[in-house]
Amino acid sequence: MHLLIKALTSFLLCVTASAWATNVMLIESYHYGYDWDKSYIAGLERTLGSDYTLSRFEMDTKRLPPSEFEKQADKAFAAYQATKPEIVVLGDDNALKYILPRLYDEPISIVFLGINSNPRHLLAEYEGQAKVTGVLELPLFVRNMREISMLLGKKNIKVKVMFDSGVTSEIAAEYILRQYEQIRRSLGIEIDIVNAVTFQGWQREIAATQSGGFDAVIVGLYQTLVDSEGNNVDSNQVLSWTNQHVEVPTFGFWDFSVGKGKTSGGVVLFGESQGQHAADLVKQINAGADASTIPIQIGRQGRAIYSASEMERWSLTPSSRWQNID
Repeated sequence: MHLLIKALTSFLLCVTASAWATNVMLIESYHYGYDWDKSYIAGLERTLGSDYTLSRFEMDTKRLPPSEFEKQADKAFAAYQATKPEIVVLGDDNALKYILPRLYDEPISIVFLGINSNPRHLLAEYEGQAKVTGVLELPLFVRNMREISMLLGKKNIKVKVMFDSGVTSEIAAEYILRQYEQIRRSLGIEIDIVNAVTFQGWQREIAATQSGGFDAVIVGLYQTLVDSEGNNVDSNQVLSWTNQHVEVPTFGFWDFSVGKGKTSGGVVLFGESQGQHAADLVKQINAGADASTIPIQIGRQGRAIYSASEMERWSLTPSSRWQNID
């Protein structure tokens, strides 16, 4: 009898905790197998804790063609209707672009994260019942250029910045170009931004870096590259091939691109910190704050990290500001 009562009490506590937990739904632009998603989901879950239940829907737009995005958005909205969350988190640009038009007049709060574009135009176009706030994700271009210049021991350097042709890449590339135009004289740095569509095109650009007089390559995003038949190329294959064939030091904007067999380092953005930041906003809303009164925020500043083995390969010595991840 004592064991039965104990088991029943435990069950009731679990049911009660579940009943009181705030229901949050995450709609991902991409998929859990993508390192960025894994990282920010870990940050969300760790920060929200057991007081929240987190359901997820993957739009998978890194691997699916743009012609499928609207269908994926319809599926995501159907999942939202079935789940009936109190708060929706939209991960990255495609989720905001395709899901906000479906949710803007729903009586909910929305928190976005990982947004590279300026969301204000979209928010003005789709103004309804939904209350929206979130966190922007902007590549740390200027800090990287300064650090790379110091690492190489040269002021006037030439850097190739590599992106795929995905939506996030195009937005990030435009943001970097705007920054560059404003400060190129003070930096004394020349950049060439590439948005490759195919893996073959990416390979050609990497192979031509040294002959083109480039001192370094920054690997941005590379997850939407396709082969000659239009099939998505595994991102690990892209990064590994780049590491093996590049003839100048490589750096990254995101933490998942740094490490042995990857890039040497960089002042990088962390998905986990984006997830933590978004979770903090969810908590504020759950405590009674009106999401529409919480200012849209820039993600917490990145950190300088490096791979000792990759730095050694290029005979580079990072300063004490950099953290070794090997």
